[in-house]
Amino acid sequence: MASPEPKSLVPFTRESLELMKQRIAKKDSEEHQDLKPNADLEVGKELPFVYGNLPRGMVSEPLEDVDPYYRNKNTFMVLNRKRTIFRFNATWCTLSPFSSIRGTTIKILVHPFFRLLILTSVLIDCVFMTMINLPKWWAALQDTLLGIYTFEILVKLIARGIWAGSFYFFGDPWNWLDFSVTLFEHITRYSPLKFILIFRITRNLRILKIIPLNQGLKSSVGILIRCLKKLTGVIILTLFFLSIFSLIGMGLFMGNLKHKCLRWPQENETETLHNRTGNPYYIRETENFYYLEGERYALLCGNGTDAGQCPEGYVCVKAGINPDDGYTNFDSFGWALLALFRLMTQDYPEALYHQILYASGKVYMIFFVVMSFWFAFYMASLFLGILAMSYEEEKQTAAEKAKKIEPEFQQTLKEFQQGNEAAETNTTQIEMKKRSPTSMITSLDMLDDAAIRRKEELKKSRKGCSLCWYRFAQTFLIWNCSPCWLKLKEFVHMIIMDPFTDLILTICIILNMYFLALEHYPMSEETISVLSIGNLVFLGIFTAEMIFKIIAMHPYGYFQVGWNIYDCLIVFHGLAELYLTNIHGMALLRSFRVLRIFKLGKYWTTFNILMLTLSNSLEALKDLVLLLFTFMFFSAVVGLELFGLSYKECVCKIDKDCQLPRWHMHDFFHSFLNVFRILCGEWIETLWDCFKVAGQFSCIPFYMMVILIGNLLVSNTCFQIFLENWCNVVWYFHDVDL
Repeated sequence: MASPEPKSLVPFTRESLELMKQRIAKKDSEEHQDLKPNADLEVGKELPFVYGNLPRGMVSEPLEDVDPYYRNKNTFMVLNRKRTIFRFNATWCTLSPFSSIRGTTIKILVHPFFRLLILTSVLIDCVFMTMINLPKWWAALQDTLLGIYTFEILVKLIARGIWAGSFYFFGDPWNWLDFSVTLFEHITRYSPLKFILIFRITRNLRILKIIPLNQGLKSSVGILIRCLKKLTGVIILTLFFLSIFSLIGMGLFMGNLKHKCLRWPQENETETLHNRTGNPYYIRETENFYYLEGERYALLCGNGTDAGQCPEGYVCVKAGINPDDGYTNFDSFGWALLALFRLMTQDYPEALYHQILYASGKVYMIFFVVMSFWFAFYMASLFLGILAMSYEEEKQTAAEKAKKIEPEFQQTLKEFQQGNEAAETNTTQIEMKKRSPTSMITSLDMLDDAAIRRKEELKKSRKGCSLCWYRFAQTFLIWNCSPCWLKLKEFVHMIIMDPFTDLILTICIILNMYFLALEHYPMSEETISVLSIGNLVFLGIFTAEMIFKIIAMHPYGYFQVGWNIYDCLIVFHGLAELYLTNIHGMALLRSFRVLRIFKLGKYWTTFNILMLTLSNSLEALKDLVLLLFTFMFFSAVVGLELFGLSYKECVCKIDKDCQLPRWHMHDFFHSFLNVFRILCGEWIETLWDCFKVAGQFSCIPFYMMVILIGNLLVSNTCFQIFLENWCNVVWYFHDVDL
């Protein structure tokens, strides 16, 4: 029987290629000029099931493109066994689609095992990137991984072609990344010349290969890049205002932070200035400066009336170095720009406020008020607002595409269903003619009966094992035993479903929270006894609630509600805790009592909104969270490669005992923690340490990359998605109330 698909899959043959060339040569068809690509038929997505089943003979074989937009674009389509869509160019700077060599490479490229092989290789490479002391067999494994990446590029080059078109190899920016990284590694591996560190760092870019292997990550990166393009104006405006305020700061505070209280030598005193410690790298200050107790740096002062004053016997002079080992100052445009960027990101700003007020005077607080308002509030809000607007525009664009495609999709689905029904009717008619071709009326009646039976069998077959469970539930989980039981059920239902009962249960949950908050260490015997009795009372109330609801709703109805299932789990946990809490190692069960608090979500609408917002946000943020983790991993590996050795060799510059400080990048774990700290907004102190061990020219680009990409872009996008989900849930509950 012919396939009932309205748009069946057709193999791509030489005749198909000739017809495509003829259509392109004519270019007189106006109906295809306004066509746009179908969002459901994009590369990387699964072919919708409205196009029917995929025969085995068409798997990994060239097919005519089902998207009308690509009918005249010199392309053909290939589907793997998972129905994933791949597109390839049919002509121009590539082998013929009917070449056996290209066909073999296409089959390799679209096979799921090939993608799994690349993903496994990248993950293995990432694991070894985090290690400092590599095993002896690492060189052989590295050659194997390099061979796999080279094989991948060769397969893609042959399968897609080398021209920079839509679906050619160099038409995809991710392929440019793979090609460049692999080429640089071949150069650094086999060239006799010694290359600079930047070529070795490019190898770490291989971590980003994870992004194109995951469709969700790739889409998130595309959205962020498009949002970043719309943020270009805001970024330029921010840099412009930062430059203006930096020039103003230079005019106001240049050289002021070197003012210190120096002890004026007394008569007959010949004491010379000397270092406070024996380590020449630690600090270059003298004992003749005035220090507050417990302070590392000398007291700042000023010559103004409202500036900091020196104690008796000291005079305010411009000597020594600037605060924070010389890195906090307005003596040049670069340092002033760094100080104001620190204020804009609100990292340890109060220290800079105090330093300027001591050195210049309290009147300059106006400068910092204006600076904080303009950057920390106005420009940050502008940045976040445009980012939210850009993200919303991307969503609206996707929604508009879906609306345009939906009528076509529904029409295709309707045709597909009609074709199915027609095929079933024809099959039934043939069977009926074989059985009783004598009576037309009887055959029509039997035809209707057969169609009805076929639909019922189809429904039953779709249910499968669930039908058996449904019969079991109807028999054993619905209790309609006797009239007395039904009266008891109605009475219990009236009590347990009363709003006053809900109020009592809400009060019990709040009191249970209060009892949980009363626990402390150490506790007296009386307190332990009172809390134990309270726990038993609340557990009894929640158990009675569960039993009464099961009686009122039957077990079948009770377990249809998610909150009831949660209540049941809480009760069983409390009962298990009574018997297991005295067993060694099972005292951890006590900490799960706090889960009773979430029962409030059933009665408290705002709390329920918050929990729904969190759950919806986690679902929407899964790709962004994975992208953020990938970026953090990449930054940690790059930091380890750039600064790991420097922290070990130059540790005496940042610690007088030549011991690694708490925050460093000598190993991957501390490098990852350092990146996480930067994303949390505390970066200036670790940047000063980085200056001491590695220099300014390598530290500033790394820190700016982590701050701008990780903190300002990805984190703000996560906040925007959370806020959007909050608004959606609030409006949902508002509509329900109305």
